[in-house]
Amino acid sequence: MFYYIYDIFLADKKYSPLLYRIEARLMDLGINGRTEKLTILKSLKEVMGDAVRKGADTIVAVGDDATISKIISLLPDLKVTLGIIPIGKNNKIARILGIPENELACDTISARITERIDLGKANNQYFISSLEIPAQKELIMDCGSYRISPTSENDLVSICNFDTLLSNDSKRASVCNPKDGILEAIVSSSHKNSGFFGNIFKKEYSPDSVFPFKKIKLKCSKECLPIIADGQTTIKTPVTVEVLPKKLKIIVGKNRMF
Repeated sequence: MFYYIYDIFLADKKYSPLLYRIEARLMDLGINGRTEKLTILKSLKEVMGDAVRKGADTIVAVGDDATISKIISLLPDLKVTLGIIPIGKNNKIARILGIPENELACDTISARITERIDLGKANNQYFISSLEIPAQKELIMDCGSYRISPTSENDLVSICNFDTLLSNDSKRASVCNPKDGILEAIVSSSHKNSGFFGNIFKKEYSPDSVFPFKKIKLKCSKECLPIIADGQTTIKTPVTVEVLPKKLKIIVGKNRMF
């Protein structure tokens, strides 16, 4: 059974025509199912638990990257497949998975091409794409047999499963494969004020050094550093990061980037 979870922002009336088209297309394809519209009064954990109890085998996130991030934090403990109907401007994860936006995603859900992909785990927080860390010389990445530290405070450290920061960069895309059972620590140098992560740290970054690993400990000798998971959730060091191979079963599109 399909269970569609609508994010809170879709309650805005401007989305009503689009949601009507999506629901009509789902019905035409014969994959309509139960729906749940999130509100500030509804616990996502309770909604997802209720979906599984009612027999859902596929949970579809209707929303954007933030929606996926919230659902991913709960999904690994449930034996269901994840689908995505991307709506809005912030849909980098869906693009890497090859999922078109709006009602076109319904056909991808119907085709049901699935992959088992890795997830990352930072302490108790799961992530699907990446962690971003504003580098400091005091940052230590302990891989057990060796340690890594940035050489400049102007660098950025990314821990990637698959990446959404520089998804058009061919070198980056070839490194971050969510099916290889490893994560990558990428140390990037800044060079000018623009770009996606520049909205937060006022710089643009290009990848320099790549260190593959399965488990790593992040700590800072001077202060707690903020680590941003999937562009949404902030975690403070010290953090243990590890890969969970093939943890997530997810519906993908034929134009996926891996």
